[in-house]
Amino acid sequence: MSKILTLLFFLAANLTFSQNYMEGKRLYCKSENPEAMKSFDGGIEILYLNKTLDKKYLKLTAEVFFEAYQKDTTFCDALFFTGYTMSLLGDQKAISFYLMADSLANNRSVEFKINLASEFIKFGTEKSITLARKKYNEIKQYFPEDPEGYYGLALTSAMFGEPKIGLENLDISVEKYKKKNLEVRSEVVYLRGILLAQDKQYEEGLVHLERSYDTHKRDEQFKIHYALCLLKVSEIRRDPKMMQKAKKIYDKIEDKSSISAATASLLVF
Repeated sequence: MSKILTLLFFLAANLTFSQNYMEGKRLYCKSENPEAMKSFDGGIEILYLNKTLDKKYLKLTAEVFFEAYQKDTTFCDALFFTGYTMSLLGDQKAISFYLMADSLANNRSVEFKINLASEFIKFGTEKSITLARKKYNEIKQYFPEDPEGYYGLALTSAMFGEPKIGLENLDISVEKYKKKNLEVRSEVVYLRGILLAQDKQYEEGLVHLERSYDTHKRDEQFKIHYALCLLKVSEIRRDPKMMQKAKKIYDKIEDKSSISAATASLLVF
């Protein structure tokens, strides 16, 4: 599998995140134990006071949230926030807490599934991305009006080189973002450009990648697919200047090993 499209997956964790949930105002497994709630509310307060994400206080916050769970082992939200805080620390054990939270919530929380899928993607292996895809399918099943499941399936389709599935799901996600009056951000345009390039729709792919140039020009996957589209469109139009530009972009790719075998076979100058 080619290296992960690192700048894309964050969108799946950010667009429809419920602010009142992240403020601890709406819970899925609210504890009846006052001591557990006291610890949880303390964790929320520390988390929001730590605006610089100081690691010392993040560690303390994770401990406080886990303490809330220990006082009430049905408290899925305490587990989620333990995982969330550990994720901010870059601790891979975050995924274990997300898994437990999602299990306890019994398919009631889209936030749990979004974060769990994003953590799986961070691991960057074929197995972990397959597990992320499973969570995105669950979002489609249990939260059919939420765009994140469709966006996530489009994203993982790009990772697996399945552009037709990706484009179909991306179209649905855009419709659902608009229904929710959410901005369709630049990552969606970028992902469409990647998928179009993979689907050999080079001219349309080039249009979308050029729209993404300012925000993603340093990303290796952008350079790979932009060079590919430029090359193939230059061949269609018999445009030597465009071919020279394609070669210039190709030469800027620092890690040629990140180019998939299928794409490498097309990048012949």
